[in-house]
Amino acid sequence: MTGTRWWGLRLLRPALVASGLGYLLLMGHPAELGAGGWAIGLGAPALAAFGGRWPLAVALGQCTLLALTAAPAAAHVHVEVKAGVAAAFFELALRRWGAPTAVAGAALAAAQLAAAWSGLAWSGLPWSGLPGSGPLWSELLCRVPGALYRTAVVGGVPVLLAGYLRSAEQAARTAQERAREAEHSRDLAEWGARMGERAAIARELHDMVAHHLASTVLRVGVARHVLPSTDPRLAAVLDDVHAGATTALADLRRLLAALREPDAEHLAPLLAETTDLPAAVHGVVERSRRAGLRVDADIGGRLGELDAIGGLTVLRLVQEGLANVARHAGAGARVRLRATTEVTTEGERVRLELENELPREHHAAPGGVGGVGGGHGLLGMRERVALVGGTVEAGPVPGGWRLAASWPLTAGGGAPAVPGAFAVRGAVPGPGSPAGPGTVGAPSQVAGPVAVGARTAGAEGAAVKAYGGAA
Repeated sequence: MTGTRWWGLRLLRPALVASGLGYLLLMGHPAELGAGGWAIGLGAPALAAFGGRWPLAVALGQCTLLALTAAPAAAHVHVEVKAGVAAAFFELALRRWGAPTAVAGAALAAAQLAAAWSGLAWSGLPWSGLPGSGPLWSELLCRVPGALYRTAVVGGVPVLLAGYLRSAEQAARTAQERAREAEHSRDLAEWGARMGERAAIARELHDMVAHHLASTVLRVGVARHVLPSTDPRLAAVLDDVHAGATTALADLRRLLAALREPDAEHLAPLLAETTDLPAAVHGVVERSRRAGLRVDADIGGRLGELDAIGGLTVLRLVQEGLANVARHAGAGARVRLRATTEVTTEGERVRLELENELPREHHAAPGGVGGVGGGHGLLGMRERVALVGGTVEAGPVPGGWRLAASWPLTAGGGAPAVPGAFAVRGAVPGPGSPAGPGTVGAPSQVAGPVAVGARTAGAEGAAVKAYGGAA
């Protein structure tokens, strides 16, 4: 039963009590009622108060009162009792449709006939010796159609109205269910389309980017082994390129797994390189220094206690920020990096600031600092930080560029961060997975990028042997 219907019935009962009392006092001839008339007149609205708990019992009680209105003492309260009967039948039909309503209807017909015959008993007409003969029997038979008609009006009309309301409510409920089903179908179709797009992107990355990157790792590895007597500086560069390309290949492999199985925890490898966030950030800073940037890093606070999402956000922002500096400001640019936690009026938050100065020989391009291009790096950073409930500010400052990001220490307002939990894992399996409902594809789909790494390692050894280099 809907809330609107409940409130309507709750308002109906006090309205019936008030109208019954008003009828007795204003139009019911109080002086002529007597004790019996007052009892019947007050009994009808009193019964209505219990219609919510015992609707059938109240309807039968109202029918009993209606049968008693044939007495001369209750001649002035029959209108009020009929109103009570109509209200009781309306509530009964709303709450107990079916057999209870039929039982109450039969009781109402009997009460109407009893009232008609009781009225004849008080009329003083003579009885004949045989049933069916004489003026009393004739009058009795004439009153039967009228009693049935009053039964249809007093009880039938409220029942029909209640049936209409039940049908309207059922139709509205059915329409809502169909709307929910249609929305669910649309969501499934959109989800299927997105998964198809992700699978297509994953195929392209695997077939093109992963292949070329694996080839780069292979050739650099071969060069490291077949040129053992080269300049140490060249060897260091080759080692750095080989390590960076290997890391990039591993990241690509994890990205492919996430694209193909975005909800599969048991298939997707860890997205983070390490469980030690400060060490991971310092590793990124050190690689940037080897690339020519002069980076002053201040890594502190409670970064080691960040949860998986917050830690990955810090690492990716540092990587993207330093890469942008190297791309747009060039080698030799000085960078001040600060990543820490701080207590504010909004609670404890993560704060990351990266500010770079342009070399003297570097000239800013029109419309930006250092020739900032139209890539998607800043947009991606904004989206990543927005996912953890934070904001990103980026813009030119005198002599350089500044990037600042801030978000709550407990990313997304979720559970408190767990120390040492800087390992991003997937969610539970999705629909269609071999391990449970909801995953698209099978475990073999993530074997492609994994196999790339395995083939690369094996091919590198084979190529070294072919060149005759030492392992």
